[in-house]
Amino acid sequence: MSWINKRIIKIVIPILIVLSALGLAFDSLRDMYIKSRLEAKVELNRALSSMEKITEYRYSLKSGFNVEGREEVISQVEGEKSQGKTHIKGEMVNTPVDIYYINRSIYNYDSASEKWLIIESDSSNAEELLISELNPLSNFRIRAPATVEKVGFEKINGTECLVAACETGVQSELLETFWKDFKYKFWIDYKKGWIRKAQVEAKNKESFETRLKIEVVFKDINKKIDIEAPELTKGKE
Repeated sequence: MSWINKRIIKIVIPILIVLSALGLAFDSLRDMYIKSRLEAKVELNRALSSMEKITEYRYSLKSGFNVEGREEVISQVEGEKSQGKTHIKGEMVNTPVDIYYINRSIYNYDSASEKWLIIESDSSNAEELLISELNPLSNFRIRAPATVEKVGFEKINGTECLVAACETGVQSELLETFWKDFKYKFWIDYKKGWIRKAQVEAKNKESFETRLKIEVVFKDINKKIDIEAPELTKGKE
């Protein structure tokens, strides 16, 4: 390599480094500007509307009570939804559950008899069965809040989200029958307009020292998910 080429390299490399640094700085400044312009109420309304239209996703849901500092788990399930079909697996009230909801029928695996039990339903809507674990969004259909607080930003499974909080009522007869003073927090994927995580806390109407907490994390949004009814002729291996 001639001395001229070496000299060119010595000049070019620092220039490339500077340009690269400027590019990163520009991207960082642009991202900061975009985040500073986000309005929590607008983004929350957009995300809630988008989630209602999505027909395929997976989720992790945990619900429980806090009674005088003692935590009691109600349910902890992994779920998936696809084109009106739902499958959840985990625990509810310290009991293992494996439930499918397909075409107005509930398939519930009974571990005692090691058989699938079928329960026919008159409802075509899983949330009307009063099992919120089958439709996690039913816990977060909020009434229009007066204000929505922009808490900050946080990453959920690698995706940077806008964190928004509000206090309002919920459009759920089941929840409003027993609970009040609902406090909501949402982690919003503002680039796609989706909710990646949601949390609600509320006070019991009869015992203010008893608090409810429900938390759900969404993933595989809009990805192809196949859910089929279990084979009734076989138990679980």
